[in-house]
Amino acid sequence: MVASLVRMLHLNADPQSSIADASNQNTAEAPIWKVLIFDSFCRDIVSTVLRVNDLRDNGVTVHMLMEAQRSPIPDVPAIYFARPIPENIKRITDDISRDLYELYYVNFSSSLPRTLLEEFAIQTTASGTSHQVAQIYDQYLDFLCPEENMFSLHFTNTFETIHNPAMSDTAMSALIDKIVSGLFSVLLTLKTVPTICAPRGNAAEMVATRLDAKLREHIMNAKHNLFAETDNVAAQSRRPVLVLLDRDLDLGSMLMHSWTYQALIHDLYDIQLNQVSITQTNDSGQASKKAYDINTNDTFWKNNAMLPFPEVAINIDDASNAFKREADEITRMGGVQSLDEVGNLNMESSTKQLQRAITTLPELTARKANIDMHMNIATSLLDKIKDRQLDVLFQMEDNLARQTKASILEAINDPEKKQEDKLRLFVLYMLAKQGIRQEDIEECESALKAIGCNISPLEYIHRLRSLNQMSASIASPALGSSGGGAGNASHSGDLLGKFSSISNRLAGLTDNSSLGSIFSNVRNLLPTHKQLPVTSIVESAMGGRAHGGGLGAGLRSAATGGGSSSSSAAARMFEDFIHLDPKQARRGNLAGSNANALRGSLASDGATQEAIVFVIGGGNYIEYQNLMEFAQRSTPRKHIVYGSTDIVNASGFLAQLTRLNDNTP
Repeated sequence: MVASLVRMLHLNADPQSSIADASNQNTAEAPIWKVLIFDSFCRDIVSTVLRVNDLRDNGVTVHMLMEAQRSPIPDVPAIYFARPIPENIKRITDDISRDLYELYYVNFSSSLPRTLLEEFAIQTTASGTSHQVAQIYDQYLDFLCPEENMFSLHFTNTFETIHNPAMSDTAMSALIDKIVSGLFSVLLTLKTVPTICAPRGNAAEMVATRLDAKLREHIMNAKHNLFAETDNVAAQSRRPVLVLLDRDLDLGSMLMHSWTYQALIHDLYDIQLNQVSITQTNDSGQASKKAYDINTNDTFWKNNAMLPFPEVAINIDDASNAFKREADEITRMGGVQSLDEVGNLNMESSTKQLQRAITTLPELTARKANIDMHMNIATSLLDKIKDRQLDVLFQMEDNLARQTKASILEAINDPEKKQEDKLRLFVLYMLAKQGIRQEDIEECESALKAIGCNISPLEYIHRLRSLNQMSASIASPALGSSGGGAGNASHSGDLLGKFSSISNRLAGLTDNSSLGSIFSNVRNLLPTHKQLPVTSIVESAMGGRAHGGGLGAGLRSAATGGGSSSSSAAARMFEDFIHLDPKQARRGNLAGSNANALRGSLASDGATQEAIVFVIGGGNYIEYQNLMEFAQRSTPRKHIVYGSTDIVNASGFLAQLTRLNDNTP
């Protein structure tokens, strides 16, 4: 996606080619400076992967919302990036008629319908300004890309929308078409035409059949096949499998407490557009909100996002110590006391030393800002962990198979735990314990009500399971096996004690002691590797054998440490999927032997080493990381891209369940 956006910012020319052309024409010629105009949706697309400095590096001096009042900037070209909707067409043609800019490079996030293109032509011709329109491009970029292998269509509250009983068939059809359009853009960006599989009977099947038809029509009938526009032969020939899933398949993963750095941040602070907002309190008790940008090029973030929080804390300490050593060396060479005094370098030092100090300063300053950011985030996470007892909750959920009604009731009645966390724990317990007695459920629900907890989400889950008979399809997160940490339960009480002792060290760069010894007894509390239901199905779709996930009927087997029943459950569920191939002349589901033949042919050419997973109704970083872990430990290593209609944390998902229950008669 970044490459496509950068190309757009270079007026849809290759950045290197445009720079070379400018150099050949005039070596002293300045780059082409532009203004960027976008609507709110496309602003979110850009801001997720590019920052202001990135825009400036690519020749954009000013960026503005299309809806805002804007003054003319003559003799400057303007790049427009907007959704192809009538309101935006009107705004763009109004800007052209008002002669706000010199030339207009118009880019749409998805395909511009012919009716709107004709309206655009009519308006510009009527105002006599059509000669100022330099380009009109369909970019097919109507999705967000927060991580290299992760995307979101940015459709908020999709689970609530799909399950809303007041939703009309027309509105549902429109939503399905929007999802299909977004997935089509993703596939065009990846330059690949996958095979498609999806469960029967829900939104995923509707998306699968319409996407198959759209891809088939484009490949067979389009005069200009956009999927063929690549010099990469391997990219054209590879055939990943696109696995479309409904969120109903696994509600539990949306409510889990996590212990990894990235997932913790999203759970507690809700990562939005790769930005984290944290409320911090100073020594005088004044609260202030600080926003941090998560740069996908941040090496520390890349290396630590999926690691358990204790390991990340140690790595932050190691990074800060390494920084201090280098900073001390630079200041010693320059004859100053700190980096802030580098401007007052001792001119009696050797030229080579001064040159090294001056050259190293920008890199060290950036590293210090990055370390400070991660330290501040980690410190805030630590406060939340202590305040909400997240370590205890995580360990209980990691060993759901060993929990009893008594342990759940004890957690519910614990005044130190937050109501939302108690509700999440009980929902996970209820989903995991197949055959749980109704009187036990009612007793726990009564305990939640007694402490003032809103159990509307729980009531809606009951209703959903009853209406759709989902007891065999709504799965819990994988249940803990005997080796998952139950034997370490005695350490749970003192885990926060160990954490509290590192709080001050995370907050500053002055303590030289190592954090390794503090976490030496915590490492055996790190999460075990267990596959979530989505990962088990994806493994089946890629031709492997699902294991360890705890899916539907296999939950009870997983609870006792066995994995064969859960493996069979995932395999049986996948066998009932519809299988579509847009490149085959035959339209429709490749059932039975045809589906098996399709999978066999894919396995023979190695294409099943790649998969695109898309969940309709919301996804999260826990599921994303579980898929990435599966891909990394596979032999040969697999490549998986994960996407959803939106990336939602547990609080947001509970809010959708609450509104659904309140609005359902």
